Amino acid sequence: MPEFKGKLTDFYLKALTTGLTKKPPPREYDLREGHGFGIRVRKSGVITFFYIYSINGKRRFLNLGIYGPTPDTSLAEARQKYAEAYIQVKSGVDPQAPPPEPPPAPTEPEFTNVTDLKSKYIKHIKTHLVERSVKHQDDRLEKHLIPAWGDRPTTSIRRRDAIELIEKIAAKKPGAARNVLLAARAMFTYARRREMVEYNPFSEVGLAVPAATANDRDRTLSDDELKGTVLPYLLAPGGNTILKNALLMILITGQRPGEVSGMHRNEINEDWWTIPWQRIKTECRKGKKNPQDHRIFLTPLAKSFLLPSDDYIFPAGRGAEGPVRTNSLAHHIQFQSPSYLGLPRWTPHDLRRTARTGMAAIGVLERHAEAVLNHAQEGMKKIYDRHQYDKEKKSALTRWSKHLEKLIREMMQQQTDQ
Repeated sequence: MPEFKGKLTDFYLKALTTGLTKKPPPREYDLREGHGFGIRVRKSGVITFFYIYSINGKRRFLNLGIYGPTPDTSLAEARQKYAEAYIQVKSGVDPQAPPPEPPPAPTEPEFTNVTDLKSKYIKHIKTHLVERSVKHQDDRLEKHLIPAWGDRPTTSIRRRDAIELIEKIAAKKPGAARNVLLAARAMFTYARRREMVEYNPFSEVGLAVPAATANDRDRTLSDDELKGTVLPYLLAPGGNTILKNALLMILITGQRPGEVSGMHRNEINEDWWTIPWQRIKTECRKGKKNPQDHRIFLTPLAKSFLLPSDDYIFPAGRGAEGPVRTNSLAHHIQFQSPSYLGLPRWTPHDLRRTARTGMAAIGVLERHAEAVLNHAQEGMKKIYDRHQYDKEKKSALTRWSKHLEKLIREMMQQQTDQ
């Protein structure tokens, strides 16, 4: 049997397959890389990829495909299956659990007008939103949608109706138009998920009415947007795990999209990620003296989204070399259906701004939050304050992660209630 060095490669598997063809093993045995991934060599000479994991206190074995003697699953394919299953397990989802049964189709279509829809929606959000947020949405919908459409069937509302309504409000009060747009879009998302309507008429209305869209440089995502739309999408199984996890890492750590996309295994040492100064926008400027690396504490939540790799954590796809490109992250959000997940336009950098704003909201001191984001200091501070703030950064990121974990729990409870 060829010697195993602890890292499976195509060369190793081909040599092993050749040897097994000539002489099958006397007994079944396993070879593991770590983190549950490995191969099982059976007495018949067949090689099976597997992932062993524990969930809900139970140890489980997931078959990832057969390699030899006739290759059905390549090593690259097995690693991809493993990475997707690994993320599911870290999110508390058993990759072998049967899919949920679809709800029974209604025997007769239910007639719902906008007034009925608003009543049901407000009753729904009372179960998981704070009283102030519920009241704000109720007031906006009652003041602007009910007088215009109260008796209309929900299925009769088209995008042109939504654009006309938001334009009329924006002509007098752009701020009010933004708030009405957010509330109405959330209500019709609720209706679409319950098959009361076929599509959300408020989707992409922000693009058609720029006055109702927040300034991009001021854009932050609210807790409601995170747990109601962004986190459910990024944490859902399937899709492009690499891009989803990179976006989550920006939100959790507050670092720049370019710094996250270029994250390398060599930069990670246990609970700390050290970004070399050559990759930091504020440190690699021409002529800067004494550039410094930047250290970020990796909370358990952040570490759960690190893809297994000895190279770039978020590699480029489709056979390309190097890390994923930052414009791939932006395009991934933009070209979803609906665009930007149905929210007002937002970018990967807005996740960094959301982290900074969120830390302030939960009481993290300004200088500690600024240290996390590695913002350039002004005046004499940048000369005399060389403190690395490791302890403070660890505390700030831990508090921010706990806040995100709370949103994730609320999101999961909301999905269970639905």
